[in-house]
Amino acid sequence: MLTTLFILTIVGILFYTIVTLHEQKSDALVVDMAGRQRMLNQRHVKELLLTAHGLPADYAYTRDVLNKTLDALTDGGLAVVTLGRDEKIQLPPAPTPALRAKLAEQKALIRDFTVKADEFLQLPISSPAYAPQLSRLLELNVRLQETANDAVKLFAEHSELKIATMIEWEAAIGLLVVVLGILLTRQVIQANRSLESEIAERKRAEEELRVSEARRIEAFRQSDSLKSALLSSVSHELRTPLTAIKTTVSSLLENFGTMAVGLRKEFLEGIDQEIDYLDRVVDNLLDMSRLEAGMVAPRCEWYLLEDLVEGAVRRVGPTLRARPLHCHLSEESAAVFVDGVEIQQVMVNLLDNAVKYSPAGSPIRIDARLTAREIEVRVSNHSEGIPPEDLERVFTRFYRVRTDRGRMIHGTGLGLTICKGIIEAHRGRIWAESTPGEQTTIAFTLPAPMPAAASDRPDPLSRPV
Repeated sequence: MLTTLFILTIVGILFYTIVTLHEQKSDALVVDMAGRQRMLNQRHVKELLLTAHGLPADYAYTRDVLNKTLDALTDGGLAVVTLGRDEKIQLPPAPTPALRAKLAEQKALIRDFTVKADEFLQLPISSPAYAPQLSRLLELNVRLQETANDAVKLFAEHSELKIATMIEWEAAIGLLVVVLGILLTRQVIQANRSLESEIAERKRAEEELRVSEARRIEAFRQSDSLKSALLSSVSHELRTPLTAIKTTVSSLLENFGTMAVGLRKEFLEGIDQEIDYLDRVVDNLLDMSRLEAGMVAPRCEWYLLEDLVEGAVRRVGPTLRARPLHCHLSEESAAVFVDGVEIQQVMVNLLDNAVKYSPAGSPIRIDARLTAREIEVRVSNHSEGIPPEDLERVFTRFYRVRTDRGRMIHGTGLGLTICKGIIEAHRGRIWAESTPGEQTTIAFTLPAPMPAAASDRPDPLSRPV
C-alpha cells in the first residue's frame, strides 16, 4: 500500500508539473501577443501620420489586426503572429474577470481612438484644427499604451501566480513524498537487510541527478547570457537606422515646403534604405527564433535558380548599385527543388555579407554549377579575408569578423548562422573559404534530384508542384 501510494504521488507530481509547464508555454505566448498590442498601437499611429502627410500606409490593415488580436485575447481565437503573413496562432480566452475588464477598457479606447483618427484624417495639414486634433489623438494613444501595458502586467502576474501555486503544491506533496519514503525505507530495511546495497545505488543515482541539475542550471545561465548578447546587439543595430530615419523625417517635416525635389528624393531614398536594413534585421531575428524552435521545415517546389538569385539581388537593392556583380550560373544548375523563400533569404544574407566585408566599388561574384549530384553555389568578394582558425566560427551566433583596423562591421552576427540552419534543413552543406588579402567565398550545396545530363532532366516548369 505504501509503495502504491508513493508511486501515485510521484506520478501526480510529474503530471501536475508537465501540465503547469505546458500552460506556462501557452501563457508566455499570450503575454507576447498582449505585448505586441503596444507595438501595433505605435505602428497604427505612425501609419496614420504617414497617411495624413499623403504617404502610402495601410493603417486600415494594422487597425484590423489590432482589433482581431484584442478579440482573440479576450474571447479566444486565432490571432495574426506576423503582419503581412498568414501565420496565425490559437489563443485561449482571458482567464480572469480583471483581465477581461482591462481588455474591454482597451477595446473602448481603441474605438474612441479610431473615431478621432478618422476625423483627424479628414483635416488638411494647413487647417487650424490639425495641431489640436493631433495632440488629442496622441494623448489618447498614450492612454491606450498605458492600458495595454496594464493588460500585459495582468497576464504576466496570472502566469506567475500559476508557478507560485505549483511550487506550493509541490512543496506540500514533496513533504508527503518524504514521509512516505521514510516509512517505506524502514519497512524495506526491516524486511531485508540485503537491500542496503540498493539504497547505496539509489544515492549514487541522486548524485547523478544533482550533477545533471547543475548542468541544466548552467545551460540556462548560458542561454540567458546569449539572450543578453542578442538584446544588446539588436538594440544597437535597431537604434542606428531608427535614429537616421527620425532625423531625416524631422528634416522633411521642417523643410518640406522649401526643400528641393531632388533633395527630398534623396532623403526618401535614404529612409527606404534604412527601412530595408531594418527589414533584414527583423527577418534574421524571426528566422533565428524559428531555427531555435525547430520550426524550419522546407516546403520545396521547383524554382529556377536564376529567379531566386535575381529576387535576392532586388532585395539587397541599393547597396549593390555601386558594385560590379558577376553571375555565372551553369545550365545544369538552372532548376532546383527547394523552399524558394528560405533559399532566397540565404542569398540575401550572403550578398549582404559580401557587401559589408569588401571595399566600396569592388566586384561581387555569384557562381553555380552541378557537381556529383549536388548543386554548388558560391558567393565571392574581395576582402581582408578570414583567419583560418575562424572559418568555422563565422557560422556561430553573434560572431563577427573584425577588420585589420579593429572596426566592427554593422550586423547582429546571425546571418551566417541562419544560412547554415536553412541549408542543413535542405540536407545541404555550407562552408567558408578565404585567401587573406585577396578573396573570401561562402559556398553551399543543395541536393540535385534531377539527373546530371541535361537531356535526361525533365523540365521543372512542366512538373506538378
